[in-house]
Amino acid sequence: MTGGAVLTSDNGTGARVGEVTEANSAALVAQCYELYGAPPLGALLRVGPPPVYAVVQTVRTEPLDPSRPVLARGQGAESIEAVYRDNPQIERLLTTRFDALIVGHSGPGGEYQLLPPAPPRIHSFVSLCSPEETARFTANLDFLRLLVNSGPPLADEVVVACLREAAASHPDGTAFALRAGRALAAELAGDVPRLNAIMRRVTV
Repeated sequence: MTGGAVLTSDNGTGARVGEVTEANSAALVAQCYELYGAPPLGALLRVGPPPVYAVVQTVRTEPLDPSRPVLARGQGAESIEAVYRDNPQIERLLTTRFDALIVGHSGPGGEYQLLPPAPPRIHSFVSLCSPEETARFTANLDFLRLLVNSGPPLADEVVVACLREAAASHPDGTAFALRAGRALAAELAGDVPRLNAIMRRVTV
């Protein structure tokens, strides 16, 4: 069974995990190189060139050919590993894809936490940002406005996951969480229950 290991590096700055297969000004879809090899929910990604930054919103594994639905194959199997071992064709019939929300881009003057002038090109490489790159980008918290306003049903889950991922990249994760809480308070001044629900999970 594929374990989701990422085999490709991107100039030493982060692991390359897939390529863009759909894109618009606000979001993109990427196909993973490895089955089950998607980055975690909330992870910061670099797409391009030219560099565009995005946050993982949803991950799914599905048939490569939608006309061939997945069939149950494990009756009598001792484990899920045995199912994959006894049916090696499974990995050729499935693919893992993920959706990501665009939260910024690089330009001549530096990095901007704004939507880019144009979407990423199809087949653009998608790389997981290194901890150092994540810390640098999330030092500015303006990108939270794009996440908070991305709409239901998963906006708050993505915000929580993103802030927890980002906090791990900062030398003082607690101080980062406090700054993030203040930034969110400004965005959600009229929805204190929502703000509290997010921050309870960020600081667990």
